[in-house]
This record gives sequence, structure tokens and C-alpha cells, in this order.
Amino acid sequence: MIQSIPKISIKPGYRVQSDDKTPEADAIDFYRLRQLTNSQRWQMAAKLNRWAKTVSLRGMKKACPSTYKERFARSILRSKWLPILTPTSEASMWTQDPSEIARLLHPIFERLDIPYYITGGVAASVYGDPRTTRDLDLVIDSIRDNIDRLVEALETAGFYCPPGSVEDIQEGRGMVLSVTHMTSVLNADIVLNSNSEFDRSKMARRRLEALDEAGVEQFWIASPEDIVLAKLLWRQQSQSQKQWNDVLGILKVQAEHLDRIYLTEWAQQLGLIDDLNLAFTEAGI
Repeated sequence: MIQSIPKISIKPGYRVQSDDKTPEADAIDFYRLRQLTNSQRWQMAAKLNRWAKTVSLRGMKKACPSTYKERFARSILRSKWLPILTPTSEASMWTQDPSEIARLLHPIFERLDIPYYITGGVAASVYGDPRTTRDLDLVIDSIRDNIDRLVEALETAGFYCPPGSVEDIQEGRGMVLSVTHMTSVLNADIVLNSNSEFDRSKMARRRLEALDEAGVEQFWIASPEDIVLAKLLWRQQSQSQKQWNDVLGILKVQAEHLDRIYLTEWAQQLGLIDDLNLAFTEAGI
């Protein structure tokens, strides 16, 4: 049975997610996305991720059948130091989506009692417009003085932790630990939470959300309002269209479920109110 779609009015200033769509087609797509659960939207993104990686690997192997493993290490891992991470007969392991690495990291953080939340492209897909994303981005409560304990747990679980990054965190020079799982060749950027009021607010407002199809496995994810604000901040620095599309996607899907008061108050404090108002207009809300 074909689902009927109510008549959708397009407000002035509405912006489509891509140039090849009409406003009406874009609005209908987001009407359908609003009917899905957060986990269902992530599953759409996960399939896109797996498809994109599979196509990439097949293309690389077809173009250079004798050297594709080395080319994989250089272009995907951007490193010459780790032949162990080059795909073997189990190259399909690399085609997993970022939720696989979240399944490995979640119990480590829980066991060590380290509060965390997922942010970035994964969170944007859960709350908004599903898209591909290369790595998993997480924020953890700062453990600079006890980073060795986390690194030991990560390495025991099969992660590679760059010694230089660990030293930078210990010495107060760095805030990011980029780890790679040795078997799945999946990456995660673990960011230490700074002590600003906004960062503390984001950690306090994180949510337990399911990413699996059954809705059973749950992970801590930043709230949709905080993802919008964080991406507006990132966009100020990079002028990234991808960040802007993520913002519009979340606003179009979450719409009336958003805490508009929270968004407006923090946008004013962060100097983002003009950008937020424009995003509201272009999202049609």
C-alpha cells in the first residue's frame, strides 16, 4: 500500500540539500525521514557507508590488482608505517560502518567510567539527513592525567594509539587521540572535552540512542541541539557546505521536537544567532 503524503507547503527561503532537487522533492524526502526512528535513519547511513567503501575497494583492486593493498595503505590510511593494517583476504572488514567501532569503544569507556558522546557525521545522520562519514568522532571527559589507563585498555582491545598523540595529551599540547582498530581498519577521533560551559552542557545533555536495527544496542550521542550549535561553530572556521547541510538536515527532521529556547540562548552566547536564524529560514521552520 502506497503511503499518502500530505500537502506540503514550502516557506520562502527554503533551501534544498542538493542542487538536483526541487524544493517540493526535498520537502517530501524529509517528510519521509521524519517518519523514521533515529536508529532507522542511522541504518540508512550505515548502508551508504558500506556501499561507498565496497565500491572504493573494488575500484582500487580493479585499477591496480597487483598493488592495491599498498595503495590502500597509502590512500586510505595515509601512512606507510603499518603494513599490518593493509587489507588481506578479509579486506571486507574495512567496509563496515562506524557503528562497528562504537561497539568496541563503548564497553571500554563504560568499564573505565569515562563519560563520552558521539558527535560529527554519525550524530548528524541519526538526527537528520543520512550520509556517508569516514570516521567516528567522540568526545570524552578530560582524563589527561590518566591517559595511560585508557591507552592500555584500547591497545588490549586491538587499537593502535599513536605514541606522539598520547605524549601530546600528557604534556598538555593535544586534545585529540586518533585511534585505528587493527583488524577492522576503522578509525575514531577521541577528543578530550574542554572545560568551557558549553562543553560541559553538551556532556550533560547527551542521550542514549540505539544504532542497531533492533533498537537494542545503545550509545551516548550528543543532543540534536548541541550538534547544530557545534556544526555552526565548525562552519564559522571552515565555511563547509557539508556542515551547513548537516545543520539543515537536523532542523528539517527534528523541527518541532527541538528545544528552540536552548538553541537561541546558546547561539546568542556563542555569537551564532544570525547563522541560526538563517538556518531556521532555510530549513523552513
